This record gives sequence, C-alpha cells and structure tokens, in this order.
Amino acid sequence: MNTSGEGQTIRRFVYLLVIGLAGASAFAQITTTTLQYHPVRNNPWPKHPVHSPLLSANDRSRWCTVWSLVERGTYQIDEIIQQRGWNTIDKGRYQDHFYSSKPPFLPTLVAGLYWGLKRVTGLDLLAQTHETVHILLLIINWVPWLIALGLMALLAERYAKTDFAKIFLVVAAATGTLLTTFLTTFNNHSIAATSVIFALVPLLSIVNDERREWYLFALAGFWGAFAACCELPAALFGVALFVLLVRRSVSQTARFFVPAALIPLLFFFVTNWLCTGSLKPFYANFASPNDTFYRYVENGVPSYWSNPQGIDKGDVSGPVYLFHCTFGHHGIFSLTPIFLLTLVGWMRLQRAPALRTVGWLGLALTVWVLGFYLTQTYSYNYGGTTSGLRWAFWLIPFWLLALIPTLDEWGHRRWFQIVCLLLLAVSVYSVVVPRNNPWQHPWLMNVWTARQSG
Repeated sequence: MNTSGEGQTIRRFVYLLVIGLAGASAFAQITTTTLQYHPVRNNPWPKHPVHSPLLSANDRSRWCTVWSLVERGTYQIDEIIQQRGWNTIDKGRYQDHFYSSKPPFLPTLVAGLYWGLKRVTGLDLLAQTHETVHILLLIINWVPWLIALGLMALLAERYAKTDFAKIFLVVAAATGTLLTTFLTTFNNHSIAATSVIFALVPLLSIVNDERREWYLFALAGFWGAFAACCELPAALFGVALFVLLVRRSVSQTARFFVPAALIPLLFFFVTNWLCTGSLKPFYANFASPNDTFYRYVENGVPSYWSNPQGIDKGDVSGPVYLFHCTFGHHGIFSLTPIFLLTLVGWMRLQRAPALRTVGWLGLALTVWVLGFYLTQTYSYNYGGTTSGLRWAFWLIPFWLLALIPTLDEWGHRRWFQIVCLLLLAVSVYSVVVPRNNPWQHPWLMNVWTARQSG
C-alpha cells in the first residue's frame, strides 16, 4: 500500500473523479430518463400511458399523496388518480376514499419540499410534472447519494489497507449497485440505504475510535431510526445500534441517541395516525382475513389486489423463492456478483477486527431480512416488477464494507484483480440495463423466461 502523502493525494483524486463522473451520469439519468418515452418518438414504451417521469404504480402512488397534501390538504388521492397517467394499483379504499398504500412518512416529507419549491419557483407538480419531479428527485435521491459516496470513500481510506481495496470499494459503490438505478424514481429503498451509511459512520467512530462526542450518538440515533422508518425490517438495525452504543456509554445513548431517534419515529407514527387513524400503515393489513383496503369493488370491478396478475401472484415455493432471491433471476449474488466477495469477507472477519462488529451485524441483518420475507408467503413476488430485490437494498452498505477483508488479502494478486473486474462488469451491466426505468424485470429474469418458454 502506498502510505505516502503523494499516494493519498492520488487516491483522493481518483475518489473525486469516480464520484464526480458517477454523479454527473446520475444527474443526467434523473433529468433525461423519460425522453425516450415521449409520444413523438416512433417506439414509445408501450406500458407508459403518457410522457411522464412517474415511472410505475409504485412511485405514482407516492407522488399522488404528495400532490394531494399540498394541493388539497389531505391524504386522500381520489382527485389526482383521475388525471391521465396518475392512476395506480398501489392504492386502497378506506371509508369511501382512495389512499396510497405506501406509508405516509416519506410522501409527507417530500410534500413539505414540494410546498417550498412551489412557493419559491411557482412550479406545479401537475402542470410542470417533469421539472418538479426532477428537482425533487435531485434533492431526495441524488444529493444524499453523493454524500453517501463521499462517506464510503472516507471509510475505505480508514479501514481498507491496500490501494486496490480502497479504490475498488469506491468504484463498486458508485457504479456496481442497483441503488444507482433507483435514483430516477421516488422510492424508499435508496433513501434507506443512504440513511444506513449516515448511521454507520458515527457508529464506527464510537466503536473503533472510542470517541464519545454527543453528536456522534445523536447522528447514529437519528439516521438509524430514519432508516427504520423507510424500511420497517430495518427496525432491527435501530435496535442493534441502541444495544451497541449502550455498551459503550449508557449516559450518552440515553441523552443523545434516544432523543434523536425519537424525531423520525414520532413523525412516522404521527403521519400514520393522520392518514389512517391508526399507528400502523395501511399495508400492514395486506393479506389479512378482514382486509377491505386492498380488496374492494368499484363500479362492479374488483381491485387489482383481489386477483393479482403475473409476478404478483407469488405462486412459488419457499426454497425456489430463496434461490431466486440469492442466485436466481432476482438474485443478490447473480445480478450483482461483486457481493460474492462479501460472502468470503464474512468468513474472514477475524482478519479485520475494526470491521468485525459491522460485519457480523450485516450478516445477521441479511439472514434476518431473507428469513422475514420468506415468512411472507402471500407476497412471494420479489418486490413486484422491479429490476432487483429492492427490499434488500438498504443492506448494500453492509455488503460493501464486507468486501474489504477479501480485497485486502488477495488484492495484490493479478488473477484476483481480474476476477474482481469481471464481477464488477456483470454488476455494472445489471445496473445499466434498467437505468431508464428501474420498474422492470431484471435482465436475468428476461433470459430465464425466454429459456422457459423456448
């Protein structure tokens, strides 16, 4: 490893170059991704009803809530779904009104941003949909992602030992994960992943460097809870943070971690109460025997979720579902094979004591998440029509950090560097193919389906 000041300067330049190029590409991706769907083109995307940056039922559902909150002061979306291109299957009926099935936590926050943007610029989400959506996506997706990449570079410098490991980690984070693909759409997964990074940085400072500044505990608490509010299975991550920090300082955890964590948690429960009249989001009732939110009849027509189609049928067995979630057509390790190195890294954590705590935590959370979704037998749909296993995306920061032990141990060998580049190339391909719309099947599933039908 080049430990000289000159070597560090060169690495920093490489980090800036990689992050700068990735940021420029993502900026262009966000602001131009729907141009190919313009009606004047000869081959517009057939599933897209209008030229719109609302790319799927999933993100339209959230945008409907944003519009309704700002323009009508309500979580009810009855009016906006009547607009061409705004209707969504991710909705339900409650007390004779339609609501988004998505938790109101993030849409309420984005509604606040939209309210401010409209007051300052006059942009209207319905009249100037492209411009408004693009600006808001840059604020909620692009900026946090760039900050997170910068923090990953700092972690690479701090915990990786070799030049190859440091640079490969940053390149992989910037180009080789499906978080990049999802920057073009309003979703909870990319926001949860960046929140995890924002929580891990102070956690590592407290655990490894014995630092006890109050703001480190506050940052870990706030962002750990924020991640849990975006991805409910990440609640276990928040609990783990609390336990780890209590072991370091009961006083600092009680005085700073807990109050900071309560900020997003209280907002989550208050917005749920305002929207649903309950502390639980609407989707908590999905597949329950008494579910009338998803399963309703309007004008004699049953809702989509009364008889889901295609991948949403979820008619596979548990072992088959687990295979496709890991090594199959939606597989973590088949679509983004750089994380095969993560599997090896988990087995070599004893060689990286500074990463042992986060490494074991990442492994435990991955097993927990896979196990949790395997118990949800009514929704074996891989997250619906989506280019990756989106409900596992918040774990990507853990998987990236777990690359370090393997990269450090074998990174000086030429054959291993070639293997890493090949794994990265496949991962980048999986990221680039759906770059214009992440709400489509993975390329591996298209190949799988073609072989099955052929």
